[in-house]
Amino acid sequence: MSNIIITGVGTNLVRSMALDYGQYGIRVNNINPGATNTPMFQGNSEEVKAAYRNGSPLKRIAEPEEIANVAYFLVSDQASAITGQNVGASMGYGIWTGQPKQ
Repeated sequence: MSNIIITGVGTNLVRSMALDYGQYGIRVNNINPGATNTPMFQGNSEEVKAAYRNGSPLKRIAEPEEIANVAYFLVSDQASAITGQNVGASMGYGIWTGQPKQ
């Protein structure tokens, strides 16, 4: 079985490709990484880095190895039933609604 891993593309593109290529034994998935501790991210001001860190329920930034681990899992036999999915690896950054804590 072959795999295609895409990052940062639209949900419908991944679904469409999974439908088109599944008949050939090819799985297609997308990783949506959040802020990741790369040299490019480190170039931001401390204020920006803190905003991303504080906007995450886990209160930290992803390490590149963590994003790579998601890709490694998706291409492994353990994920053989997964195709057409958009997998978030953002430290939960996108789930906070801004509501006050209860």
